[in-house]
Amino acid sequence: MALRKGPRIEDAVIGTFVVLALLYPLLVTLLIYLQEKEETSEEVDILRTTYLFVTGLEDCSPETASRIAQFMEEELLQKLGGIAGLVDLCRRSKALTAGSVTVEEDIQREGNRTLLRVHVKVRERGVVRRKLLLDLKAVRDAEGFRIEEVSYAEGR
Repeated sequence: MALRKGPRIEDAVIGTFVVLALLYPLLVTLLIYLQEKEETSEEVDILRTTYLFVTGLEDCSPETASRIAQFMEEELLQKLGGIAGLVDLCRRSKALTAGSVTVEEDIQREGNRTLLRVHVKVRERGVVRRKLLLDLKAVRDAEGFRIEEVSYAEGR
């Protein structure tokens, strides 16, 4: 019997699967990176920090409140009571969100406007006892990024 020297179709199919198997981790990493890059931005991070602070899920320090206040419009900051009012709101909310918490975000972008809608569900012994709904509206313009509105509602 003579040995065939040319490549066979079976060899090409097996070789293709081997190459795809070796490239699979790189392709998955690339897809994850591209997907996270679209959703994450500096503005969304600022809005996340704001809602975590307002709901009491983060440290209620005046330093964090002053960082958040940098990005708020003056009218909104005065309406909330300044930095001291933000800290007070955080401390009151911390008592409401004690327990197991589930957070759901919905980010909507329209041109230079960003709306972040957040549903916070507080569970006690596996049962939802309290629901919080936050709407954060922000805009990016020539002056920079600023938070225009923070709507906060509580339900059971």
